Amino acid sequence: MIKLSKEVSDGLRKIHPKKLTKKVETAEGKKIRKKNSWKTRSKYERIPEKDTFVPSSSNTKQTKTKTNETRRKAKVGDFLINKNKVLAENYKNDLDIIAQTIPEMTFIREFNDTSAKELKSILDKLEKRSEQFEERGFRGIIRDAVRARVFMPDADKNYMKIVEAMKKKGYKVAMNFAEDAEGNAIKNPDGSFKMIEDIDIRFGKNARKSGYEDVQIRFQKGDVLYELIILPGPNYLTTANKEHEVFENIKKYSNFGLDKDMGAKQIISALGDVFARFSKRLYADALLRDKGGSKKITEPTTFTKEEIKDINALFKSLKNLFLGKFNTLPPSKRTKSDFKETKTFINLNTLETNLKKFIDMYKPIEEASV
Repeated sequence: MIKLSKEVSDGLRKIHPKKLTKKVETAEGKKIRKKNSWKTRSKYERIPEKDTFVPSSSNTKQTKTKTNETRRKAKVGDFLINKNKVLAENYKNDLDIIAQTIPEMTFIREFNDTSAKELKSILDKLEKRSEQFEERGFRGIIRDAVRARVFMPDADKNYMKIVEAMKKKGYKVAMNFAEDAEGNAIKNPDGSFKMIEDIDIRFGKNARKSGYEDVQIRFQKGDVLYELIILPGPNYLTTANKEHEVFENIKKYSNFGLDKDMGAKQIISALGDVFARFSKRLYADALLRDKGGSKKITEPTTFTKEEIKDINALFKSLKNLFLGKFNTLPPSKRTKSDFKETKTFINLNTLETNLKKFIDMYKPIEEASV
């Protein structure tokens, strides 16, 4: 009998009998795994019951975060718009009642379908003035989420009649930040912001370059702000809507970055001047129609042949300017082989087409041939 040493005996006692497994070897002495051994693994092993795919790209996380953010904004946006629509209906009801008490004032509900401003418009304005958010807050930036239009001849002289009637309905003129000519908030000597009544009378020398005139007042009732735009009449509003389309297209020259070139900037400015000269005549025509009817109009308001000639020449100059810049580029620097395929040409052509639609509405009337 072989007597084991104490160290060996103590070592054997530490091994559980079930853990002593017989090693099966092939003729070459290699170990053979038991077939389908994965089926007998313990349920406590770190193996998931279902396959889980985790993408290695970080774009998935960014996309998911962006999607969640979009959904969150959509929910908040829906809440704001729905709330504004309810407020707008109550606001229009009040204006309808007030209009019955002021002979010079007319309120037409059909001209106020868009009283609740859409979320995109609100966010666009917030983005443009985001640098002032910390100073002025949300209310100082977004001032017209709920708005309405009423008609009143000589609004610059008669608007206080509306203000007094609105006060009786529980409204008051809101206070706004005083601004300098560049749109910067003016501060008092103590560092606080200077506040003034939010009434903007855009008549005479304060009218827009296009000749557009109105009175804008912002009222407050509780914590809600309401904008009121006072125009001479429905003809004036129709003209304003048409002219606004022209203004938006002229503004897109800057949005597309086409005015970064100094030569192009001068051409675009000249183009805006021609349209502004015509729109002044158009607003004067609309004002006469609203005050005295069509009998006050002696002849139709149209572009002159010279104005159309000038506009077409300016369109052509813009395209030629950017064509010249394109031709000076070496082939390796060109994104397209043909200038007409470039984004610059497409933008120029789109704006030209849009503006010509407006011109076609007011093109000169050809004399009848004899």
